[in-house]
Amino acid sequence: MLNKRLSLEVDEKYTLEKIYALDKTALNKMCWLFDVSGWVGDVPRLLREAIFHIPRFAGVYQALNEEEQSIIDFLCDSAGIPVPIQRIYEKFTDFSIKMVDTLVGNLVRQGWLLEGEKFQTLLILPEIKKTLDKMSAFYYFLEAELPSSHSATFSGGQYLADLIEMAAFIYVEKPKLTVKKFIAKSTLRRLMSRLSEMVSNTWEEAADENLYTSTMRMLLGGLQEIQALQLVVDKGEHCYYQLNVEKWDDFVFSSASHRLLAILSWQMTRINYHKGGSLPFVASLFQYAAQVEGCWRTGASLMMESIVAESTVLFSDRDPFSSEEWLESTVLEPMMYLGLFEKTTAELPTGWRKEEQMPRNFWRLTPLGLSIAEWLAEEKDAGKAINQLIKIDTFSKELDITFATLFDKWRKVLPVELEQQLIIQPDLTFFVPRSTQPYLLWMLSVFGETQIQDYVYQGTFTRNSVLRALKGGASISDLFALIQDHSKVLPAENVLYNLQQWVAAYDRTLFSKAMILACDNPEMATEILAQSKFSKWVIGLVGPQTLLIRPEGEGIIRKWLEKKNWVPRPGVVSGERLYSWLTAGKG
Repeated sequence: MLNKRLSLEVDEKYTLEKIYALDKTALNKMCWLFDVSGWVGDVPRLLREAIFHIPRFAGVYQALNEEEQSIIDFLCDSAGIPVPIQRIYEKFTDFSIKMVDTLVGNLVRQGWLLEGEKFQTLLILPEIKKTLDKMSAFYYFLEAELPSSHSATFSGGQYLADLIEMAAFIYVEKPKLTVKKFIAKSTLRRLMSRLSEMVSNTWEEAADENLYTSTMRMLLGGLQEIQALQLVVDKGEHCYYQLNVEKWDDFVFSSASHRLLAILSWQMTRINYHKGGSLPFVASLFQYAAQVEGCWRTGASLMMESIVAESTVLFSDRDPFSSEEWLESTVLEPMMYLGLFEKTTAELPTGWRKEEQMPRNFWRLTPLGLSIAEWLAEEKDAGKAINQLIKIDTFSKELDITFATLFDKWRKVLPVELEQQLIIQPDLTFFVPRSTQPYLLWMLSVFGETQIQDYVYQGTFTRNSVLRALKGGASISDLFALIQDHSKVLPAENVLYNLQQWVAAYDRTLFSKAMILACDNPEMATEILAQSKFSKWVIGLVGPQTLLIRPEGEGIIRKWLEKKNWVPRPGVVSGERLYSWLTAGKG
């Protein structure tokens, strides 16, 4: 489109509405600049809203060069009033007239400035000045930092404890799944009561849509990665989760460094799945976060400084908070869950919005995250090094060689796994440091009602929790051995007595599926029972004229009955019809 000059009066003040009334097409370029349709709706109102959208405005403004920005800043002193170009020549004496003409021409073509016919005047709208005046407040909010002395609000690191709780729940509950293969909401509620807030937060909202929270998917994905989670279909074609204890034990009994490497590998695989080619950015993120020496930085600030050419991750200047949201949800929060980042929040002034203040998230590396950053910095190619973490074999002997340097750094910062720290009180409550051996936490979560605190793992043994564990397949001898080996002080006698009493109530009765064969009279039942060839199929008499038989023997016994002229009815009748047949005859 050719530049179109407007009939602007030098001494008059112009608004968007005046310009639009003067010429319906005069604002088209500005509409394109700020992503507004110039042909439909209330154009002045829509354009004003777009200019006042500071993140988008800032992205467009930052695309200008320094000289173009200086001309815009100068004209803003007379926003809404046409300014002769001669005044720009006089202001920027360091620029040649040709250079000023070129800069002004670019700004007019892009839509920043409007051009008047009389005296070759230039007009910048008041909305642009108002927005520019708020830019410093916006960038302070976007790129703010807090000193290292600011304490953490969320320290993270709950992943392993939640993984143990998830494994224990699946082991003893074997939760059935809905048609869409999700845990039913009533069952999910019991599970969520055992997991940390980071998993359970907003779980009901997800469950209403037959979904899992992102952190729950991470836990289930971790169990699948070590092949400890199986989806089983029973005879009724109902699905349920089942834990492969052998695979789980391999993981729980592996060294702390191997467990952490496996968990980190799962997360890197997940991030790369969400956005292929993003791992060089993640490596850069760790390294940059290590350089700020413990200061808290916003997600947007971390992201802008960590973008590297070899990664597919980009930061959108026009929508920085959307970019920040991606970073927090996909990378920072999961890494905090692992204990590699920590988070705090602070109220910041928002001079660029209607609200006076808004909460802002800030992030920094933990000592464990710093050790990864140091390892990446020492590698020749950090992007290649972090790509090694994808899909590793957790139990490979080569890991100790490949990641020897990283393991050495981890050993210096990983807490020592404490032994003999279990305390069981007379009321059957117990507690143990969270840094104890994972196997101990696993067994306590299987047999007890547990709860994760900041530094302590606590819970209670109850009759229901012990019986639930036994019904799930756990061995009570393992619990007694664990109490013997890990207790700081052997528990009171009533503790072991209560546990033994609860155990004694288990397995005293048994339900099993079988078939009933009803006969016309007791003599027929006795004759069938006497057949030696049926000994493996007939369990015994359960009444004068009824036999209990194994379901798999039905076909063989049917054929014999037909040859004997004691022909049975087809199919298998219900209990009610069986009762009627026995009490009132065959009719």
